[in-house]
Amino acid sequence: MATENVSDEEALPPLPQITEETRPFWDSCKEGVLRLQRCSDCSEFRFPFSVACPNCLSMSFRWEPVSGRGSIFSFVTFQRLYHKAFASLLPYMVAVVELSEGPRLVSRLAAVKETDSVKCGAPVKVRFEQLSHGLVLPLFELVGEQG
Repeated sequence: MATENVSDEEALPPLPQITEETRPFWDSCKEGVLRLQRCSDCSEFRFPFSVACPNCLSMSFRWEPVSGRGSIFSFVTFQRLYHKAFASLLPYMVAVVELSEGPRLVSRLAAVKETDSVKCGAPVKVRFEQLSHGLVLPLFELVGEQG
């Protein structure tokens, strides 16, 4: 039986490209806080990041913390391996999470057991996962009714 050699690069998950525009988001994740852009003129939160508000076209914004709570808008369970870095996670769920503040984020659902009943509308909260490369990812986990 031949063993397959996996390079260090192949074993790493695809990582986000951190730019000067997105650095405040990633820095706040390292602090354990979820922050999003908020328009200084109309007060709408926005995600993904943009230079102009999609609601009022203002170029003025600030980074503000959000609750990190929301609900599952949509989800999928991955049973098949599409990238070697995720082999140990199979099966895993990826969800579109609608935050209480409105924006939707795509993220992996953490700490989900196969016996868990995951449904659209289920309440979730953010949790942060430190990767070995110094990057901290916002993931989401299910919360009970007492959440």
